[in-house]
Formats: sequence, structure tokens, C-alpha cells
Amino acid sequence: MKKSLKQVYQRMIVSMAIMIGMIFSIPTYVNASQKTMDDDFVSRYITVYGKKAHVLLYGDVDLAENDFADKSKTVLVMLPGLASPSPHMEFKPLAQALDSEFNVVIIEPLGYGLSDLASTDRTAKNINQELNKMLDEMGINECLLLVHSFGGVYGMDFVRDYPEKVKGFIAIDNTVYDPDLIEELAAEKEYILQEIEQFNRTRDSFSSIQEFQNAIAQNPEKYQVELPQVTGYTYSERDKEEYIQAVSLGSNETIKNEVSLMDQSLEAIKGKKFPDSLPVLTMISSSNATMPAWVTGHRNQLNFESGSHELYTVEGSHYIWYTNMSGVVDHIKEWKSALDKEIESEENEN
Repeated sequence: MKKSLKQVYQRMIVSMAIMIGMIFSIPTYVNASQKTMDDDFVSRYITVYGKKAHVLLYGDVDLAENDFADKSKTVLVMLPGLASPSPHMEFKPLAQALDSEFNVVIIEPLGYGLSDLASTDRTAKNINQELNKMLDEMGINECLLLVHSFGGVYGMDFVRDYPEKVKGFIAIDNTVYDPDLIEELAAEKEYILQEIEQFNRTRDSFSSIQEFQNAIAQNPEKYQVELPQVTGYTYSERDKEEYIQAVSLGSNETIKNEVSLMDQSLEAIKGKKFPDSLPVLTMISSSNATMPAWVTGHRNQLNFESGSHELYTVEGSHYIWYTNMSGVVDHIKEWKSALDKEIESEENEN
């Protein structure tokens, strides 16, 4: 059991390891909005309770307005897993694969990627308040919410606290509550916290952030700071630069606080189900579907009799889209098409 659960969190733990524990209060920002000939996105900073949160927009973007050009397209908001060093780089290939169908927004929560650190505890309530504020600031009144891994814990609470914001939910191997997982998750929390402290010491061996970044750039393999390996996808040199910057800001006090509260956040969704009326698409990875508790925990969040909830096992590991992009994208597009037809049918009846 322990070996199987560690497979679920293997990539998350590696991400922790490569962040080398940088603790800074003021990140070095790129431009507030940007789009170049070799890019298909806009980078923006949203002020959230006095902090700057980094968000990325993929699709047909109006540069003059720093917004989506076609407001009629459905907005798909992507929320990362726990302690992701760069939500942008993790989600970028998936965002590009979906941006003809959706207006895609990648969220880098406070403490993640190029966002500011947070000044409040990383409870689900505070994280979701900030997410809701980001959506308000961007003028997003409703969206489809896509979550990965531990982001699913916050997502479960978000759809209950802000039901008007979410018209559909997509979960990719999301973390769930199950009694048989609790002990192992608690052990993982302690392990991750130890890793943060260990790599903080590694960071302290450098005289400056610039020296550390230069060392990574010259020998990323040595410091295990390499971009995700996505089948058939090649990151640009600019992507590599952003990733190094994000890694150097990671494993900070905000992340440490969030990890310390992960069992509390998980306990808060105990016994909760998605609303029957909310369309939900859940995809669990084939590698983790071998764990009975992982499957049971997902099934317990859903009500299949409602007709609104779907659960699929998709070939791949925890980051399914890294090795099976088409499997994830096809499920999303088919689900979205069926959802659109249902909405159209209801509108015609009215």
C-alpha cells in the first residue's frame, strides 16, 4: 500500500526536491502582459488582497485589452497540484492542446510560480477566496474548473462555496479522501517538510539567488531542475528561463505552510460529494487505479445516478497528459460537446 501511494506523489516529491527551498518576499517579475511571435499566451499579474498573482491566458487574445478576444468561448481555469514549482510549465502543453476549444486560464496561486508569497495561512478557505478574487478581477463570472492532484481538494470546496462561478468540473487524478489513505498521506506530509528543510540548506550554500540560477542554467541535470518530459512536446528557451526563475522562488514559506495544513484541508472534504446538478468529468490514471482506496475515494465523491457525473480510467501516470495528451484532450472535448448539447436542449425547451 505504501509503495503504491508513493507512486501517486512521486512527481510531487521530485518537484519539491528540485525547488531547493528558496524563500523570497519579492519575485523578479516579467512584464505585466506579454506576447511574442513564438508565444501564444499572455502573462498577467492580478492584484489579490494586496499581493500579485501570476495568471496565463491561452487562446485568441486581444493584446490591446490583455484579455480574450472572443468572450463567447467557454473559460477553462486550470488549478495545479500541491507545491508545483511552475503551474505554467506543467499545464502549458495541455493549455495549448485545448485553446482552440476554450479560453484557457492557468492559475499560479500565491506562493507558486512567479506569484507573490501569501500573508495568510494556506487553508482551503483562504486559497479559494483568493481564486474567487482573481476570477472577479479578470471579469470571469463563470467557468469550467480543471484541477490536478491536490488542487482537487480545494476545488471540491470551491464549487460548494462559489457555486455560481463553476458550471462544470474536470478532475485529473485529483486527491481524494479515503480512510485507507489518511495515514499514508500524513507520512508523505512529514517527508515533504523534511525535504523542504534539506533543500533549504542546499540553497544556503549559494551566496545569492543569481549564483543559484546561474548554476542551474549551466547544469540543470545536476540540480534535477529539468522541465517536464511531455511526449511529443518541446519547450522553448524562454520556457526554460521561466522555469529556472520559478524553481528559484519555490519551496518558500507559503508552500511550507500549505504542506503543513494539507491534512486539515483533506479532512475538510471528508464525506463531501459534488452537487448532483454539477457536470463532473473525473479521470484517474491507470497507474493509480490499481489502488482500491484511490478508486473508492473518487467514486464516493460522485453520484452516478445523477446523470451528471462521469469517471474514467485513462492510461498514464499521475500527470496523465505528459504521456497521453490525446487521451485527456479527447475526453474533455467529448464531455464538453455533450454538455453544450444538453445546455442547448434545455434552452430550446424554455
